[in-house]
Amino acid sequence: MAHAFRRRPDGSLACRLDGEEKAIIAQVAQETADLIRADLGIDAGGDALRRAAESEDPLRRLEAEFAGREARTPSDSAVRRLFPAASEDPALAEEYRRLGQRDLADGKIADLRRVMSILDAAGGGHGEVVLDEDEALSVLRALNDVRIVLADRLGLQRDGDFDTVRMLQQIGEQVEGAESSGDDEHVGSDIVIAVYELLSWLQESLLRALD
Repeated sequence: MAHAFRRRPDGSLACRLDGEEKAIIAQVAQETADLIRADLGIDAGGDALRRAAESEDPLRRLEAEFAGREARTPSDSAVRRLFPAASEDPALAEEYRRLGQRDLADGKIADLRRVMSILDAAGGGHGEVVLDEDEALSVLRALNDVRIVLADRLGLQRDGDFDTVRMLQQIGEQVEGAESSGDDEHVGSDIVIAVYELLSWLQESLLRALD
């Protein structure tokens, strides 16, 4: 069972998670990173593109510059929440995406990878997860992005919507004679709700420890 983050005497921040909780958080972080890459068309060629941009060869730098100008408008509703249009003017919105979307996506993916790396270093069993200040900020950003994706999948638009979803879930659990054909969907929804609650609690816990 998870234990809240606390500030340690050396200034680091630590919480305790069991192996299943670590695995779940790492999995949803990986899935969020994969979703961003797939929806925005970011593939393994991105590393090669960055190397070309840093090359001493002016032609390679020019090719990288033009390649980096392409910015795909998100098609997935969750990714649209992560990368909203910066302007109501379509032309301006497209220009903002061209100039900044890739850097923003790279930052989000880096934070998500950092969470996975931190959890991997903490080991698979029940134990402490220890963060320094910089890691804590990365974790906060990554948790927020994963929560945005989960909120989209749950159909949440506002913070108060989650209370409504939770209430409907509890009512559904009390209703007898539910058709078996809906069992898989119900279980899947329960899992998403549980993960959303865990991440929300963990994020709040880390914020309080930072304060």
